[in-house]
Amino acid sequence: MTITLTVTVFSIIGIAVTGFYPGIVVLVLMALIPIASKFYAKKMISQSNDFQRNYYTTLTIINLLVILVVIWMTFVIMHDRILHDCC
Repeated sequence: MTITLTVTVFSIIGIAVTGFYPGIVVLVLMALIPIASKFYAKKMISQSNDFQRNYYTTLTIINLLVILVVIWMTFVIMHDRILHDCC
């Protein structure tokens, strides 16, 4: 979540320098996934242990995928908008 928010902040700063980039909207929306899952996890306390275990496994996989996508998007945005060596 920290990585996602940091990338979002740097992307917003980059808007002022290089202009609007549609990938920023995706990064902002992706930052909401871990935040929403954290609040939802608090509601799961009253469920059975098996249900919690399945939920946390699914949540972990989703959050790891979000981290990988954010890192990839950061790489692509940096090369496309800052280094200008893409395509």
